[in-house]
Amino acid sequence: MKRKHIILIVINGISLLFFAIMTIAAVSVKNSLPDQQTVGRWTDGNSRYAQVSVFTEASSAMSVDGIFTARVDIEKKLVENSLTSEKANARVWVDAFSADYGKLSVSSDYGKTETQTIVTGGDFFLFHPIELVSGYYYSEDNLMQDRILIDEVLAWQLYGATDIAGKPVLIESKYFYIAGVYKSSENSDIEKVTNGTPMMFMPYQGYEILGKTPSFDCYEACLPNPVTGLAEMIVTEAVPVKDINSEVVENSSRYSLKNRFDIIRDFGMRSVKDNAIVYPYWENAARITEDKSALMLVFQLLGLIIPICTAFAYVIIGYRKRKVFFNWFANAVKSIFNKLLTKIKNRKAGIADE
Repeated sequence: MKRKHIILIVINGISLLFFAIMTIAAVSVKNSLPDQQTVGRWTDGNSRYAQVSVFTEASSAMSVDGIFTARVDIEKKLVENSLTSEKANARVWVDAFSADYGKLSVSSDYGKTETQTIVTGGDFFLFHPIELVSGYYYSEDNLMQDRILIDEVLAWQLYGATDIAGKPVLIESKYFYIAGVYKSSENSDIEKVTNGTPMMFMPYQGYEILGKTPSFDCYEACLPNPVTGLAEMIVTEAVPVKDINSEVVENSSRYSLKNRFDIIRDFGMRSVKDNAIVYPYWENAARITEDKSALMLVFQLLGLIIPICTAFAYVIIGYRKRKVFFNWFANAVKSIFNKLLTKIKNRKAGIADE
């Protein structure tokens, strides 16, 4: 084999290896945020579902009544599209809603601090399965809605320990009880957008205990999507928000090839915002991973340039020398056929001699 052919093989091998590494890295980025994988948890990987999120400006935040009305509308639209369960009382879809209410004062007999507070409703922890260190997730089904979930940092500040489920804390003159303590995320993208700030999750009924009326700038749903875009359309039509003050994201397709190309095309413009939407930390982290995934697509394409050009060059060379190739191929087939024919004749001659 000529030296130049060896060099060409090595270069193509390195390029394909680089492509494979970037592909593995892209898959790793795609799977790095559990918040974007609700479909897999809710349906066991059924691809005919979609996770959809709606983010609004504070001025267009949804009330509890507005959320409940949206739920009824979504249910009606699912029935209209025959997207119901064959099992009685089985749910075919799930949702959650939330809002970041900034810092609230929290204290115990051992310490006092301020913590970032996210007020939640629906199956919030199905969409955001933070890892528990102790205790349990609160839910809408709990009889008592004075339960909260806090992170390890806040747990140490309040009690100097993490195994403190059931312990009381005072939040703005009202007593609440710790349902559980969760582990602070070690994901670098989440760490970037939260800055290690102590955090607390509270049910919206608990926020009402403080004498406050909650409204929500984030609504999430996981529902059937037998036709591309149907789930997003159902949620968009049902949720009471204005187009100019809101943004709808289909989380399930954010790492698709099309979306990654769109990000590359709009590079530099994603930072330009014409609204006042404040994304929750998980969406900011997801947008970081989107950018990473798009960048890795660029590297994947670069890794394929040399192999594609090499293959194209060989196709052109083969086309120009097609007569030589066809003659060689015909002679090879003819030679194989003659050898088989000779073997058959020799075998028949041997049988005749016997």
